[in-house]
Amino acid sequence: MKFAFAILFAFASLSAIGSDFRVTLPLVSKHYFCGNNQCIQLNETNLGVGGEYDGYGVISFENSHSRQSFAAYKAFEYGVTSYLGLGIRLGGASGYKEETGMDIVPLVQPYFRLVPMNRFSLNVGIVPVGLVDTKNYNMVITLDSQISF
Repeated sequence: MKFAFAILFAFASLSAIGSDFRVTLPLVSKHYFCGNNQCIQLNETNLGVGGEYDGYGVISFENSHSRQSFAAYKAFEYGVTSYLGLGIRLGGASGYKEETGMDIVPLVQPYFRLVPMNRFSLNVGIVPVGLVDTKNYNMVITLDSQISF
């Protein structure tokens, strides 16, 4: 919890100089397309906190295997309208060593950005899980929210 407040405080202090930053709150995920017909029960409540500044972000969250994960990424976005955008996050994530043997796995997450009100957005993303776990599921749909300052 102290880590979460430290991230919020650090990014909140940037608003004083007129910067573009967002606080990111990961929420839930849904796993699809079990490849081996022996689907395992995974955590689909992925609460956490993070921050994004000028498209560069870090997030701390509980991953699908109920372990603490950290992700760092660069987001590229295109605004279709003032209420809808398309984007992709490219980077890496920790917390999947047991599944992959790697300390850091690639993060590729295309998403739709929905902006129902000023300064608040919901991001619905798709993560091709084959980058992380080739044995259990092939795709994860994610939902996170962002508050812009």
